[in-house]
Amino acid sequence: MPPATENFQVDLRGIVEILSHNLYSSPRVYVRELIQNARDAVVARGGSDEHGAPLPPIELVVDPAAGALTVRDHGIGLTEAEARSLLSTIGASSKREELAAARREFLGQFGIGLLSCFLVADQIEVTSRSARDPEARTMRWVGRGDGTFTVTAAPEQLAEPGTEVRVHVRPDEVEWVGADRVTRLAREYASLLTVPITVAVAGDPAPPTVVSGNTAPWDLPEPAAAGWCMDAFGFTPLASIPLHVPMLGVRGVAFVTPQATPGRGRAGDRVFSHGMSVASDNTQLVPEWVAFARVALEAGSLGLTASRESLHESGSLTTAREEIGRQIRAGIEQLAAGDPAVFTRFVDVHGQSLIALAVAHEEMLEFVARHLTWETSAGLLRLVEMPSRITFTTDDREFSTYAPLVQAQGGLLVNGAYTHGAAMLRAYGESQTRLTARAFELTRLLEDLPEPRDEDAGLAERIGDAARAVLDPLGVAVDVRAFRPATQLVLHVPGRAAGFVFEEADDDPWADLLGGGAPVGPAPPVDPRPALVLNLRGEAVRALGGRLAPSARDGAIRALHLLSLLQAGIRLHAEEQAGLAVALETLLLAAARPEDRTTEDRITEDRCTENDTTDERGRA
Repeated sequence: MPPATENFQVDLRGIVEILSHNLYSSPRVYVRELIQNARDAVVARGGSDEHGAPLPPIELVVDPAAGALTVRDHGIGLTEAEARSLLSTIGASSKREELAAARREFLGQFGIGLLSCFLVADQIEVTSRSARDPEARTMRWVGRGDGTFTVTAAPEQLAEPGTEVRVHVRPDEVEWVGADRVTRLAREYASLLTVPITVAVAGDPAPPTVVSGNTAPWDLPEPAAAGWCMDAFGFTPLASIPLHVPMLGVRGVAFVTPQATPGRGRAGDRVFSHGMSVASDNTQLVPEWVAFARVALEAGSLGLTASRESLHESGSLTTAREEIGRQIRAGIEQLAAGDPAVFTRFVDVHGQSLIALAVAHEEMLEFVARHLTWETSAGLLRLVEMPSRITFTTDDREFSTYAPLVQAQGGLLVNGAYTHGAAMLRAYGESQTRLTARAFELTRLLEDLPEPRDEDAGLAERIGDAARAVLDPLGVAVDVRAFRPATQLVLHVPGRAAGFVFEEADDDPWADLLGGGAPVGPAPPVDPRPALVLNLRGEAVRALGGRLAPSARDGAIRALHLLSLLQAGIRLHAEEQAGLAVALETLLLAAARPEDRTTEDRITEDRCTENDTTDERGRA
């Protein structure tokens, strides 16, 4: 005997609880769903609010004393049979895709939308008369939060076809039927609908407030559109870019913000579907790199999810997003050609967004290269103005420290510390042949710094030996070079592992950046210790080779080492801070005792004084 087939036990109250509290993001959507259902019913009767045909009004009546909201329409209405199918249609599937499909039919839309009311209420009353049957009776459907409903003949007949939905909110949710809140929400959701929609207060003789019938921002003249932007987004736009994807019925406008919002992603956009606002923070239709604009869009034929709060992911949505991105890119280029003054402000404010745009779309690299200025060791330059070979750093402090050094050696260092800055520089370097960009490497630059020559060679050797005697016990190597600028007394070179050397000089296109080819053959041994590089062009460094008191010389060497750490952005630990204090104290005490100053010290001092006097006479 085959086993008996049994049905799952379905908890209707649980279904209502799950759908109403998990399908929607906030109780506020119940106002939108009631208006949407009423609008759909009016359109289903034969009208259309998209072609200018006059439509009967939709009335929202707030009754604060009763804790209720009533929504009246003069639409298609419902029969008893249709009303009985509402909850059974909802319970037929728990899959969101099927719920979304159900919303494409009027009854499915009505039933699922009605669920949102259970976010604030335990009972909903629907009184309706169908326009399909002139003899149809007025029926009354009452749904409850426990998952039960009743359908009966209404005690009073409606004078004409249409529907009244009355929501009785729970005592702890009474603020959701406050007149001000309902009016604000109705205006937010329905302001662009052409069907007349009003909000009134029961028993109040004041005329109803009209909340619909406004012109969409993409149809407004520019000054009025700027006002809409201020009301909706809170800023007066720097510029606006019209958007239109006719094949999908998508229309809109991108408002360029007057100031950047660093560290934040896109704030989201205002999206409408057939005039009804469905989201104020949507991020699906506009590419992420458009961080410089807020967008208002009519979604046209793009489908909505079951909750009607976001767009259904589809090939059409992808097509719309790509086309919107293309039109925004074109709009930026048109702004550059048509209004240079505004475009200059745009570049000043949204330079980082332009970099992100170029990284995301290779075809925009040349455009950004022509217009965006970068901080370099030679001042502000555009990429098209830079020499054929550049280096870039991704750290502000590193740029500030080494820009004068690179410039003095005849190179160009670019500050690529902006978000996506390094990625843009690499991408641009690979996209064309005029300019080549590589990451800045201090060790590579130091290899080409000039060594002391002729008469300075002996002095450099003495200074190097003295410095090694002090720093070898600390695990710090010493190198002495003679380079510009003379004000760069020291450099700190981080410790490193053994590096790779190209077998053939031609394999390394950067070998001659600052002169000299790459060595051929096996790499020479590399000292892995951090190093102090002393610049013999600096008078303070040259003084180390004089007949200083040993304590003063050692203190000066320690101080110069710690200075190199500070210049490299390395924070001194407590022991190093104490060492710096001791070194400075030693130097100050030595300066206070003239007898400790050697003859060579005095000669050096006199020479510096004479040079200063000559410089002052030259300037005079």
